[in-house]
Amino acid sequence: MWSSRVSYGVRANYLNKLRAVRHLQSGVKDSYLKNPGSEPLTTATLGQVLAETVNKYPGRVAIRSVHEDVTITYEQLLNQADSLGCALRAQGLQKGDRLGLWSHNAAAWLVTYVAAARVGLIPVLLNPVYEKPELSFCIKKTGIKGLLINDKLPNKDYYGMLREMIPELQTSKPGALRSDVFPTLTTVITAGKEQLPGTLSYDSLITYNNNDATKYGAEIKPEEGCIIHLTSGTTGEPKAALDSHNNVVNNTYFIGKRNSLHEEHHRVCLQAPLFHALGSIVTTLAGLRHGSTLVLAAPSYNVHSNINAWFAEKCTLITGTPTMFIDLLAQVKNKGETPPPLRIALAAGAPCSPQLIKDMQQYLNTETVKALYGLTETTASVFQSLPGDSTELVSETVGYIQDHVEVKVVDDNGNVLPFGSSGELVVRGYLNMIGYWDEPEKTRKAFYEGGWLRTGDKFTISEDGYGRIVGRLKDIIVRGGENIAPKEIEDLLNTHPSIIDSQVIGVSDERLGEELCAVLRLREGSTVTPDDLRRHCTGHLAKFKIPRIIKVIDEFPKTTSGKIQKYKLKEIIEAGKL
Repeated sequence: MWSSRVSYGVRANYLNKLRAVRHLQSGVKDSYLKNPGSEPLTTATLGQVLAETVNKYPGRVAIRSVHEDVTITYEQLLNQADSLGCALRAQGLQKGDRLGLWSHNAAAWLVTYVAAARVGLIPVLLNPVYEKPELSFCIKKTGIKGLLINDKLPNKDYYGMLREMIPELQTSKPGALRSDVFPTLTTVITAGKEQLPGTLSYDSLITYNNNDATKYGAEIKPEEGCIIHLTSGTTGEPKAALDSHNNVVNNTYFIGKRNSLHEEHHRVCLQAPLFHALGSIVTTLAGLRHGSTLVLAAPSYNVHSNINAWFAEKCTLITGTPTMFIDLLAQVKNKGETPPPLRIALAAGAPCSPQLIKDMQQYLNTETVKALYGLTETTASVFQSLPGDSTELVSETVGYIQDHVEVKVVDDNGNVLPFGSSGELVVRGYLNMIGYWDEPEKTRKAFYEGGWLRTGDKFTISEDGYGRIVGRLKDIIVRGGENIAPKEIEDLLNTHPSIIDSQVIGVSDERLGEELCAVLRLREGSTVTPDDLRRHCTGHLAKFKIPRIIKVIDEFPKTTSGKIQKYKLKEIIEAGKL
């Protein structure tokens, strides 16, 4: 049996405990903070704690997918998930096998997510806009054995792409795929209405006998792998960050408490894609941990659908990236009517401007605006706003240090800096990933001695427990909440016959935060247009990775040792000098 929770208590008691934590920090000179937690950590599997939620709220709606017109209660969610999980185990998937989720936002995605947690499979969250090379890499990298796909969309044919990658699929017996190129992949499940050759039907699997779910669940240990997110690295190839059940169970619990999900029944409007930690952890699992109703507005991001769902379903909490809230604000102002009252609007996934926070408070009829900072490698939340934080505090910081987390700010040699000094934020605690899947050397490099995870983000922290982002040390571009590795794009651009060399940087953009800019050195007499680049990249890179801006330069600025200075390129372009 897992450890039981102490009583939720009232918000005042929770905040008093956190104030006591702040008091413990006073007088310390170094940029080091430790939050001992407002209550103990839980030792449990995700499947166990979700079953607890179901026992509390069996008839409450867990999932309301507006675009599919599907409504699923908590009891139905558990029954369908257990049936699906047992069916997959009976099909030959074993504890620890990886189950890829390659689908747009849909009820089936969420049921499959819970199914994996209940029977010991490890879901691998795949970006639905991946092109064939990206999908191929991820299947091979994580050794995916089962793969969920969905109905095709106007701009995405999941089965068609798989058929091109794996011709054997069309003639295979469902659940018995054999491919020399993808030797681990045996099972493709389609959540679509059309029966596709070589695939198992999701609808048939969710009615399977689920009597063995308890037996499978008992095999899982809380410290074992629970979920894999794919994250861009500076090398360009995605890294597969593996989180444990303990990571997910506790981070989602404390995220939910910071959002006051334990105080009332919230209806949560999901704007982010489910494969992203903002969608999967911060919004979905935090919501399910506390008995919230998850509202899926559209298969992919659509601001009009999000607003319609918010209004129609009377959502009380909306999560999203800063770009999503910029879009919401523009549409709400145009709509000309006061939106339904929101308890909370949570912005995460990229830095938020102070003005945006203030506009959200003013125009979205929001009681509270909150900020959250975290990484895929830290499950999700490292800093998050507290209940009662002022708009000014939310606009100036990324929130207060999360429960049971340690952070410090260090220089290039790992030495702790004084409070208020900027350096790299490093993190330690239960929330840190187990590691990158099948990459021990990259995992080792991600940590300092003593279990401190290197975030690659330039930070300052203050004695009162709040963090502030100064910039990024890593070569990652954050476009509309999507992390993008420049090297992957540069390697492809450099294969263009007119391009000698390329550097991809992020330049400031009012809506997206950063926009992709390709700075090119061209062969003599050559020209390259944005359309040329788009044609060259299409089919090789997801659309959001294709640069929208092109600049041509004779020579890149370099250090005396010959290293290209990307920050100088960015300064030159943003100053209008190129």
